[in-house]
Amino acid sequence: MRIFRGRTDGDGLGRFVFIWSGQFLSQVGTLMTSLALIFWAYDLTGRATELALMSFFTLGPRVLFGPLAGALIDRWRRKTVLLLCDAVAGLVSALILVLLVTGSLRIWHLYMLTFFTGLFSVFQQPAFLASATMMVPSRHYGRTGGLTLLLTHASWILAPAFAGVLPPLIGLKGILVVDIGTFLFATLTLAFVSIPDPERAEASIHRSASRLFRDVGEGFRFLLDHRSFLYILLIFTFTNFFGGAYATLNRAMILARTGGSETAVVLVQLLIGVGGTAGALLVSFLGSPKRMMFAIMIGYAIGQLFRALFGVNLGLPFIAAFGLLTTFFYAYAGSCSNALWQSKIPPSMQGRVLATRLALAGAVSLITRLIAGPLSDYVFEPAMRVGGSLASRFGWLAGTGPGAGMGLYMVLSCSVGVCVLLWGFSRRSIRDLDVLIPDHADPPRTGGT
Repeated sequence: MRIFRGRTDGDGLGRFVFIWSGQFLSQVGTLMTSLALIFWAYDLTGRATELALMSFFTLGPRVLFGPLAGALIDRWRRKTVLLLCDAVAGLVSALILVLLVTGSLRIWHLYMLTFFTGLFSVFQQPAFLASATMMVPSRHYGRTGGLTLLLTHASWILAPAFAGVLPPLIGLKGILVVDIGTFLFATLTLAFVSIPDPERAEASIHRSASRLFRDVGEGFRFLLDHRSFLYILLIFTFTNFFGGAYATLNRAMILARTGGSETAVVLVQLLIGVGGTAGALLVSFLGSPKRMMFAIMIGYAIGQLFRALFGVNLGLPFIAAFGLLTTFFYAYAGSCSNALWQSKIPPSMQGRVLATRLALAGAVSLITRLIAGPLSDYVFEPAMRVGGSLASRFGWLAGTGPGAGMGLYMVLSCSVGVCVLLWGFSRRSIRDLDVLIPDHADPPRTGGT
C-alpha cells in the first residue's frame, strides 16, 4: 500500500513532507544519541581531541566516497538508497547499545561506528535532496531546500532538551532504544511513499562497473565545464577549513569554560537549533529570494562572523546568542544554496554533482577536524593559561584559563573565513551566477516505487 502516488498532492509537497516527518524524527534520535555519547566521551577523557576525532570520522567518508556515492545514487532507485541508509543507521545504534549493555563500549568503537554511519550518510543527504527535485516542481525548490536544512536545525531544538532530561530517567541505554525506534518510524514513512526516478536512472541501473567510474568523472566534468560552480566550491572549501574550528570545538569549549556543565551545552545547542530553524523556516515559507547568490554569500559571511564572536570571552549568554545568530544566517544561506543547485543542475546528474560538491567542500574541513583537537589541547590551551605565551596578548579577547585557547583559535580562524567569503562576493562571476547560468526545465518522471 502506498499513501501517496503521482503529483496531485499539492504538487508533490504532500509526499515530500510525509517523508520529511519520518526523517525529522530520526534526526532527533540521532542527535540526541550523539550528544549523549559526547557527554560520555568527555566524562571519560576530559579532552577536546577525542570529540574532534569523532567529528573527523563522521566527515571522512564524505570526502573519500562522496563522488562514488553520487554515481551510484544516479544509477539506483533513490527510495532504495534512503531505505538502506535508515536501516544501517538503526543497526549501528543497536550495536552501540549491545556494547554498552555488555560493558564493552570503548572510545575506539565510537570512531569505527561513526565512520560507518558517516559512510551511509554520504548517500543519504544527496539522495534526499535529489528525491525532492523529482517530487516537486522547480517553484518549490526554495521550500524543499529550507525543509531539508530544517531536518538538522529543528531537531537541535528537541534533541538537546531530550539529551538533558532523559539520561537521569532512562540513561544512555534508554536513549539508544528511543533512537532505534525513530529509525523504524523513518523507514515506515519511506515504505508508504512513491518516489519518482529520473529517466537516466531507469536506463542506467544495469550499466557495467567500468561505466561506474566514468559516471563518477562526469560529476567533476560538470564542475569543470561550469567554472562558476567550481569557484563557489573552492571558496566554501577554504571557508570550511577556517570555520571548521567552530564546528569541531564549540561543545568542548563550552564544557571547558563552564567546568563540564552538560546543562550549558544543552542550553546553547537548543538555541542553536532555534536559530537554524528560524532561518530554514524563513525560506521554507517565503521561498528563496530572486538573487540567491547575494543571500548565499552575505548570509554565510555574517554567519561566519558570529562564529568568530562565539569564541570571545563574553559569558554564556553571549555564547548562546552568537550560536543562535550563526545558525540563523547559515541555515538561511544554506537553504538558498540547496535551491540554487537544484534549479541549475540537470536532475539526472544531481546525485553525482551534489555528492561531489559535498566531498570537495568537506575535504579541507576534514583536515581541520583532525588537527583542531590536538592544536587546542597542546598549543592554544596551554598558551592561554594564566602566564601562558599568548595570555598577555589575547587575554582581553578570549580570556584565560580552561576554554580560552579554543576560543582564541575559533576567533582567529573564523575571521579569516569571513575575509574569504567577502573576497568571493567581490567577484562578478560568482556574485551573479544565478543570473548567468539558466535554470533547467522541470524534469520528466519515471514510475516511482
